Amino acid sequence: MNVMRAQRDQLFEYGPFTIRRQRPGEAFGALPIIDQMSLKMDARIPMHTRQDEEIFSYVWRGSAQHLAENGDKIALNAKRAMVVSAGSGVRYEESAPFIETEMLQAYIRPAKSGGAPRTVDFTRADGLPLNAWTLLAGPESSDAPLPLGQDVFIFDLKVERGAQVEVPHLAGYSTWLTLLDGIVRVGDERLMPGDSISEQGALPDVRGERDAIVIAFLVSDGVTFG
Repeated sequence: MNVMRAQRDQLFEYGPFTIRRQRPGEAFGALPIIDQMSLKMDARIPMHTRQDEEIFSYVWRGSAQHLAENGDKIALNAKRAMVVSAGSGVRYEESAPFIETEMLQAYIRPAKSGGAPRTVDFTRADGLPLNAWTLLAGPESSDAPLPLGQDVFIFDLKVERGAQVEVPHLAGYSTWLTLLDGIVRVGDERLMPGDSISEQGALPDVRGERDAIVIAFLVSDGVTFG
């Protein structure tokens, strides 16, 4: 197992934004960047262009607003996640107009370049269930509610103190697990917020030391890029 501890040199501060950037590395080639962000109220990322990447957005505290160039708005919160497949190019802005917000964004390299852009969101009316992984995003051929143009699966988990939950695993996939909130143990490793742990294969069970929120990425060992 490889553990990446939250370090000061991962942090970037841009006015009302604080970003902790993780780069999973060569074994996770389809997943080049994972950002954990803190947004102060009224923080705003102006209209900008993305191309040939897929952006997974996940809010675990507060709320954020996604505004497309055509004026369409999507409010993201702990019940609603989103994937933007940029394809040949898409423009949008993001903001936290109502409350301080904590969110994760993961950038995924699609298997094919180009194509029509699309934005898909997924809402859980009852929020995040306890002690059970939810499949949020996955390849278009999967049952994931948020489709990806890559052989990557994304799960989330809210684990209670004292509970133990098996980490999702698929043969031929590497696993990257990021802790957003709380404290957990994975095998003999104790993880704090901002820490990550990875394995080219299966990880040991997650055990809650405090109530915690965890994101798991499963990336095929044989991915190709457009």
